[in-house]
Amino acid sequence: MQLGALLTQSLRHCGVNEIFGIPGDFILPLLQQLQDQPDALPFYYLTHEPAAVYAADAAARSANRPTVVALTYGAGALNGVNAVAQAYEEYVPLIIIAGYPSAKEVASRLQIHHQAKSIDSQRTIFAEITCAQVRLNNPDTAANELQAAIQQCQRQSRPVLIEVPRDAVDFNLEPAKLVLHETPQAVDEFAYQRLVDALCTARRPVILSGVNVRRSGAQFALERLAEQFNIPIVTTLLGRASVNPEHSCYGGVFCGAQGTRASQLIYDADLVLAIGVVYTDSNFSAHQALIHAEHFHRIEFPAQPLKLFCARLASEPLPLFEHRDLTPIQQQEPAYFNADTVVREIHQQLSRQRAIVPIISDVGDCLFASLQASPSEFLAPAYYASMGYAVPAALGVYVTNQRRPVVLVGDGAFLMTGLELAHSLRYGCRPIVVLFNNHKWDMIAAFAPTLKATALQHWQFPQLAESMGIHSLRAHDQQSFAAAFAHAWADPDRAHLIDVWLPENSRTARLQQFAQTLTSINKTGASEV
Repeated sequence: MQLGALLTQSLRHCGVNEIFGIPGDFILPLLQQLQDQPDALPFYYLTHEPAAVYAADAAARSANRPTVVALTYGAGALNGVNAVAQAYEEYVPLIIIAGYPSAKEVASRLQIHHQAKSIDSQRTIFAEITCAQVRLNNPDTAANELQAAIQQCQRQSRPVLIEVPRDAVDFNLEPAKLVLHETPQAVDEFAYQRLVDALCTARRPVILSGVNVRRSGAQFALERLAEQFNIPIVTTLLGRASVNPEHSCYGGVFCGAQGTRASQLIYDADLVLAIGVVYTDSNFSAHQALIHAEHFHRIEFPAQPLKLFCARLASEPLPLFEHRDLTPIQQQEPAYFNADTVVREIHQQLSRQRAIVPIISDVGDCLFASLQASPSEFLAPAYYASMGYAVPAALGVYVTNQRRPVVLVGDGAFLMTGLELAHSLRYGCRPIVVLFNNHKWDMIAAFAPTLKATALQHWQFPQLAESMGIHSLRAHDQQSFAAAFAHAWADPDRAHLIDVWLPENSRTARLQQFAQTLTSINKTGASEV
């Protein structure tokens, strides 16, 4: 069996339906062999390696299964390191297939082009940002190594590296002889019983749901648990898509902001059940006393089988807890046109639609403003916070579900990966891109107000969009934006970019508070603000 056939078979078996990447010399033989398979996986190529990884990352998040990125040795794979690091820290199951020199090239003892410090530098670097690394350079072991790497990707919901030498396409491989059966995970009985005892005496428990609830497939079991005993569910910012926002027990997003229903529920609780939560400074820098409190119970992934844990807990004879008010606390309307105004208008218009509309946000003020909407499908790099994610991510989401996405992106992030929009058109993706244009890297300015390195010149984004075949509109207030978004939504056969000019000093209160909180903590060393 050819490597291309084995790889296609193995990937399809674990649910992969697509490959993202960029052609490069060391990976070309494999790409050709993959393309020639009767059941070939479609190959989506972009312009820049980080964008290809972002697109694959979004596909994996959206479909909640592994996705593949194919990159060349050294220059290609190493160019994608930052995007892979983000996937690792946010528990995204990516299979990174990277080229590698052939046996003859290695034996030549020459420096191989794209090689860094040593021939193995690529693998050494990726060891920090993947949960497994294999090199398919032995035809006798390649099939088993491939299977083991894919299983690790699925079990840990994190990236793996599979290096493919240039000459591996000439191998004659046998299918995997060893099927790796992992012992089913068992619930930690001590932690479980301690939690059951605490719930029996609690009066105001709250579930704090993290991103790994979704990664482990436990979201429905968690929702059933909440319904069984009338326990409110609050999510972290990274775990926002782990619970249906229309669920009867949903209480909002806890992301450090005070004066919200989610924050009120968490701090009023006498028991917090944190399931699948990643403890990031984005959420918990100002709340460290909370997460170390006696009534804060952690159920971690992958150490614990979250789905089994929730299902078993739902079968316990626990009391039906008292009803608590879950309606959002009305936030003060901004006195000026800003990102909150824009997202609130998007939410109002989309809430009148029957279709599920994915919303994809980049980092920065657009991410904080996204809390003004309650989409049933939402993606964002909410912890690692690497700019430039949203535009290529739109393609990844479209590939998995064929739904037209709405993209929220700042002008700084758009300048990093905005040209990838042209590739989206080739594959039939026609997103609505809402570009928050404040002519600066405003999140940087929020942390360093006197720094003279955050201004961006007035780029002509409408002309740039039109040159890519994308219809463009400009908005400068709520009325013009409402008209522009309605027009874009009513025209699904074209991609649209809405260049939203925000007034000077129109930063959202949530971003301002976030920056002030982290800055204060770093200056004072305080654990509570």
